[in-house]
Amino acid sequence: MDIRRRQLIAAGAALPLAGIAHAQQDWPEQTVKVMVPFPPGGSTDILGRMVADSLQKSLGKPVIVENLPGATGTIGVAAVARAKPDGHTLLMGSVGTMVTNHFAYEKLPFTIDSIAPVIDLAETPNVLMVRADLPVNTPAELIALMKANPNKFQYGSSGIASSSHVSCEMFKLRAGVNAVHVPYKGGTPMLTDLVGGQIDFSIDQISSALKLIQAGRIKALAVTSAKPSTQLPNLPTLSQTLPGFVASPWFSVGATAGTPRPIIQRLNAALNAMLADKAVLAKLDGYGIVPVGGTPEDLAALMKREADQMRELSQRVSLKAG
Repeated sequence: MDIRRRQLIAAGAALPLAGIAHAQQDWPEQTVKVMVPFPPGGSTDILGRMVADSLQKSLGKPVIVENLPGATGTIGVAAVARAKPDGHTLLMGSVGTMVTNHFAYEKLPFTIDSIAPVIDLAETPNVLMVRADLPVNTPAELIALMKANPNKFQYGSSGIASSSHVSCEMFKLRAGVNAVHVPYKGGTPMLTDLVGGQIDFSIDQISSALKLIQAGRIKALAVTSAKPSTQLPNLPTLSQTLPGFVASPWFSVGATAGTPRPIIQRLNAALNAMLADKAVLAKLDGYGIVPVGGTPEDLAALMKREADQMRELSQRVSLKAG
């Protein structure tokens, strides 16, 4: 190969790298949108707004939140999957939207690879809770009451194949009880009906239910984390009644697949810095949310583990939403 040809090949190979460097240098060129695929008020929305506020400060450009709920988050995810892969549209995701929905829907307008992992942002333990007037105070009492009154209980979830749906189905299997599933479009309307007594129990994030629990409007029985919660320190873990039962949903930030790697890395660095901010940590603690952080590769590995677990669960329990 002559010298001239080698020079041309080398120059051609450098062009994509130059383009990526240019993309990193100029980004963001416009308003960045954080898509929250659920209604306002839930854990995903709370975190999405914290992400937007922090990124706006660190990037020096406007960062807004757009709530696009529906179909257990798939509508919002689809919007991010269709977006231009330039780092201006981000997804405030969760285990449900990033993994579980792929086992709940026969056909989705995107694949598990349509969203590029940015960071495993945080996790929050679920809490087993019942309507305030239900005559039980422990998980064992709830299980006994359900067994004594089969087919008379209803549980609510934030949507088909949501973390609360999966957790409740796991509870039913492990406890050997039955209950009718009532899915909602998000955690907020589900909690409203739990307060009103339209449903009997649920398992959902502490961060969404904490204020209602503290006000005595719903009754908390146990947390589903491996260790007791700092927000509800007097509650036992559900694993004390059902050994090995642990369910701590996680929340992540993603970008449209194909987003340049330098932009992914810059976002990851900015969000890891956010998780080191004392004011942010205090706010997260107030909602019962535990910061995680790490690399995009860490999130990719987590998604693979969750997919393997969901594949096994879906063989025993129907999670199909459509």
